[in-house]
Amino acid sequence: MKYLRTMSAMIPSIMKSITETLYVPGLEQTKEWRKTQPWYKDGKHNECELFQRKQIETMLSVECAKTNMRFNTETCELQNMTRPLDHENGFEWTEDFDGLSIIDNNKFYFNLKFICDAGGAQTRSLREVYHFVKCQLEYLRLHSYDEESVYFINILDGNTSMKHLSKFKYLIGKSDYTDISNKIFIGDMYTFNEWYEVLKKENV
Repeated sequence: MKYLRTMSAMIPSIMKSITETLYVPGLEQTKEWRKTQPWYKDGKHNECELFQRKQIETMLSVECAKTNMRFNTETCELQNMTRPLDHENGFEWTEDFDGLSIIDNNKFYFNLKFICDAGGAQTRSLREVYHFVKCQLEYLRLHSYDEESVYFINILDGNTSMKHLSKFKYLIGKSDYTDISNKIFIGDMYTFNEWYEVLKKENV
C-alpha cells in the first residue's frame, strides 16, 4: 500500500514532465483543446506564457529569463526599457520580449503568443506581432555585421496563429531580409523544437 501511495503521489509530477516535453502542432491547439490541458486555468493567470516558458527551459536546458528589452519603432534599436509610457515617446516602443536565453555566445530572445480563438482582439494581437517581427528584421539587417549572435524566436502557438502564419512567411521572405532570415524563427513550439535541433547540428 505504501508503494501504491508513493506512485500515486508521483503521477502528477510525471504527467507534468511529459506535458512539458510534448510539443503539439499549433493547428491542433484549438480553444477546446486548451481548456482540457492540466496547466490551463481560465486564461487570466498568464498560464499560457508560463507553460511555454517551461517548455523552452526544458528544451534548451537553460533559463528563459524575463526581460524588459524592446524596440524603438523609429530607430529599430533594441534597448532595456521598463516603463515606456512614462516617456513622451512611449507609443514609439514595442512590447517587450517575454524571455531571454543565453547559450554559449548566442542570445535567444523569445516572443510568446498562444492564440486559439477567432475575433477582432485576436486579429489585432497578431497584427501587433507582425509589426514587432518587422522591427526584429530591421534590427538584424542593421546589425548584420555585428559579432554578437542574436536570434529572435517568435512562438505562435494556437490554431488561430497558424491560420495567419503565411502572412509572417511573406514578411521574412522579402528580398531585403534574405541574408538574415536564418536569425529569426516564426512558428509553433512543435516546429521550433525541430528548428532548434537543426541549429544545434549546424553549430557543432
